[in-house]
Order: sequence, then structure tokens, then C-alpha cells
Amino acid sequence: MIEEYNCNPKDIICCIGPCIRKCHFEVSEDVKDLFEKEFQDMEDINQIITCNNEEEQKYIIDTTKINENMMKDIGLLEENIIDSRICTVCNNNYMHSYRVQKELAGRNTAILGIRGK
Repeated sequence: MIEEYNCNPKDIICCIGPCIRKCHFEVSEDVKDLFEKEFQDMEDINQIITCNNEEEQKYIIDTTKINENMMKDIGLLEENIIDSRICTVCNNNYMHSYRVQKELAGRNTAILGIRGK
């Protein structure tokens, strides 16, 4: 939106919809390593990626926080980043979750709107 439509980041409202949350986004070391490499410059990466089980080498990743940080980094105002705080795994009886339903999972959709002045 910034590049294509010359939007001012301070005018953009970002809504983070239902998604898998850190309460259920547990990954193995190989996935953790990919995230660490991709987001190594992120200030609070050590709080975003945490060890959940050292013995089994399992890690929790807060992808919502990654997205919030990325939006702030391009200039969105913190008060314009609205998080639904809905976990699709915790609420899989209301919405689709591939982690729970595997190949039987449907798809969730989102809508994007641009309003001119």
C-alpha cells in the first residue's frame, strides 16, 4: 500500500485476524532456525522464539508479535495495529485450523479495503 498507492503508514490500520497463536505454534529446531535467520535483526527475537522443551528440542514462536514488529518498523502506529487475539487452534470448533484438522481443514478468508479521502 505504501509503495503502490503512496499511502502514509500513519494512516494505515492493520487488523490481525484469527491465526495460530504462540500457545500452539510449537516447532522443531529446523523451523526455529529458519525463523531466527529470517528475523535475526528483530530487537526482541529472544522473547518471540522461546524454548518449550529442551529435551525434545521444541520451540514456541510468536508470529503475531513478528507481524506487529514488522508493521511498526514500516511506520504503522501502534494504536492502528488491532489484534483479534483469536487462536484458530483454541477455537477450531468455530474456524478452520490445519494443525487440528489436517487435510480436512477448510480455508479462512480475509477482506482488504482501501478508502479514498
